[in-house]
Amino acid sequence: MYQAKFSAGLWCYGRCMDRFATGGYGPAVSLKEMINRARQTRGISGIEVHYPDHFQDINKLKNLLKDSQLHTSCVNVNLFTPPQFKHGAFTNRDNKIRREAIDLTKRTVEGAKQLNSPSINIWLGQDGFDYPFQIDYYKNWELMIQAIEEVAKEDSEIMIGIEYKLKEPRTHLTIGTVGKALLIIKEIGLENVGVVIDFGHALLAKENPAESLCLVLREKKLVNIHFNDAYGDWDDDMIPGVIHPWETVEYLYYLIHSDYQGWLGLDMFPYREDPVKACEMAVENIQGMLALAQKINPEELEASQETMDAVNTQKIIRSVLF
Repeated sequence: MYQAKFSAGLWCYGRCMDRFATGGYGPAVSLKEMINRARQTRGISGIEVHYPDHFQDINKLKNLLKDSQLHTSCVNVNLFTPPQFKHGAFTNRDNKIRREAIDLTKRTVEGAKQLNSPSINIWLGQDGFDYPFQIDYYKNWELMIQAIEEVAKEDSEIMIGIEYKLKEPRTHLTIGTVGKALLIIKEIGLENVGVVIDFGHALLAKENPAESLCLVLREKKLVNIHFNDAYGDWDDDMIPGVIHPWETVEYLYYLIHSDYQGWLGLDMFPYREDPVKACEMAVENIQGMLALAQKINPEELEASQETMDAVNTQKIIRSVLF
């Protein structure tokens, strides 16, 4: 029986904003209140935090986590909202700004150590381009490799997760697909560098999330998982299983038959919903889909897959889902 452990990004419990409601859809939420909301969420035993946003007072953060009895599952580095990174963080052509981004990420590694987090998550939302001819693609790739390699060598015991995404805020992100993420990790060649798969990001890239997961598992490079759901044309960050239950069950099927023992993290933006209730529903949905995935007989499924006949495989899945 697969034993899932769930975490949630603190942003799930904060004041959600978008480009229309720039002041947010609710009042500001303190760090203490966000952690308290996470603590109140049934099924959540870990949280993801952001560096440096949540590290303004490290002792306060440690005490809040201790009181809440929540583990730190991952520390995300904020390389996407500071305005100085508008032309890129790891690939910025201004050496001073690029150095600031690399050093900030290296301090994130130290922050992860202080909170006993197994990993950091690097999502390079500003590294990419918007227009044809805007950047030198060769140089961009080299700068990216050099920066990630330097960060990874800071501490070999902390896993460095690279989270890919096709677009937003740039029209094209440099690490936009699972293939690009695996390619850059393979070129770097360090044991502690791997992939963070965001379910909605895989959909946005027109990938089948289960196939992307299997590619990462095949290379033994899965660092962390972000669960959510989306329609596939934007990063909607909705409650898992509400749009793509079949694809999520398939995703979970391959996950439970792997050696992944890490966290199942929620990455959601409940703009108009009660965040605690939304996260509880997310956990319950995933648990329900995990139960369905565990009902699938691997031998029967593999035998039907050998025929490559969709009707044969769907009969097996239909008997579980209906």
